[in-house]
Amino acid sequence: MLLESKELLSELESLSRKNGFQLCGAAKAKVPDSDRENILEWVNSGLHGSMDWYPRNMQLRLEFSGLGFRPESVLVFASLYSDSEYESILGDSPFRFSRYAVGEDYHTVLRRNAKEILDFLRRSFPNRSFRQGVDSLPVPEKVLAREAGIGWIGKNTNLINEEIGSFFFLTVVLTDLPLRIASLPAKDRCGTCDACLRACPTGALESYKIDARKCISYKTIEDRSPSVGGLHGWVYGCDICQEVCPWNKVKARKKGVETELPEFKVRDFFRNKIESLETISEQEFDSLFRDSSVNRISYSQFRRNWKTIRFESFRGDSG
Repeated sequence: MLLESKELLSELESLSRKNGFQLCGAAKAKVPDSDRENILEWVNSGLHGSMDWYPRNMQLRLEFSGLGFRPESVLVFASLYSDSEYESILGDSPFRFSRYAVGEDYHTVLRRNAKEILDFLRRSFPNRSFRQGVDSLPVPEKVLAREAGIGWIGKNTNLINEEIGSFFFLTVVLTDLPLRIASLPAKDRCGTCDACLRACPTGALESYKIDARKCISYKTIEDRSPSVGGLHGWVYGCDICQEVCPWNKVKARKKGVETELPEFKVRDFFRNKIESLETISEQEFDSLFRDSSVNRISYSQFRRNWKTIRFESFRGDSG
């Protein structure tokens, strides 16, 4: 018997907000054919660069096989991470960190905050299976979130919501609970705007497509080469294509949209002179970033990125 998704989402809405999620939605656990084709073409073209983990488990990525159950539906939750203090603390710094990386590791926070939601679901439907993913399952979260009505996938390949912009995290819950889906996929509202494409300093973006090999975020995090170039001041990640997006730059800012969670606020050590991080030891790096997304990179990568920015600044360009 199908359960109306609007009934379940109505129950989940207050529980979600209580736990730091601003949006929730539901969709069929299915990747539309057009998205399957886009994902396969992206991989076959080598645009994923050295992220060898991406082509693995394509059956799980596209068919959701290997979970121990056959999912029928997916629940999607979104949590804002942008802190209004970021600009005043880090906005003008010659050494920049993505907004998502200046607080606690979102993997840990979203799992912790979704616990009450999962407990509710398992109590309510004891004979059903539920599996949460926070980047931990190789599933196309943005596609599922779009299908659940959370937002559209913009020209910069980020998920955008017309009310809160794009500075939010996603977590998905796959389930064999059959739902009659009431929500519709979010409508694309990028229109003729190409601000993100023009702003990307490395030319990594085409409309709705990204060449990861050129992306600054990829270079600072995924590229493990001894040397990299064209970081444009970014030590970890990059927010340029989101910063220029009118849905963030104008609408979300005008509404004062920001995170409600202290875990995602700018941490104290960023409030000091950020240049002091350049000379920290490996032990200090491990201590400062032990529970941060920045721990995805090694100390040697951290030093490499910092040296690259110094060199590019000295040379007067970004390579």
